[in-house]
Amino acid sequence: MTAREAIARGVIRREEMPFLSKYGTAYVLYDEQDANYSYAIKSDKYRFSEYVGLQAKVSGPVTDVGRELPVMNVTRIQLSPDR
Repeated sequence: MTAREAIARGVIRREEMPFLSKYGTAYVLYDEQDANYSYAIKSDKYRFSEYVGLQAKVSGPVTDVGRELPVMNVTRIQLSPDR
């Protein structure tokens, strides 16, 4: 199955949810407007611990759609100027 590319905005958060360990991450993108988690996020390029709590626009291929959360392998982060 080929991963589709996606772009999303939200706050990067570190969460303790048991299912996140299946994806090899503890980080999620939280959509404050919808009060919902958008994606579990992981990356070989970025250390999300440096961005926790910041509003960001992220993009990358998405996999595991249809499970608890789709997983985005983030290839780009653009921080919001309204941190």
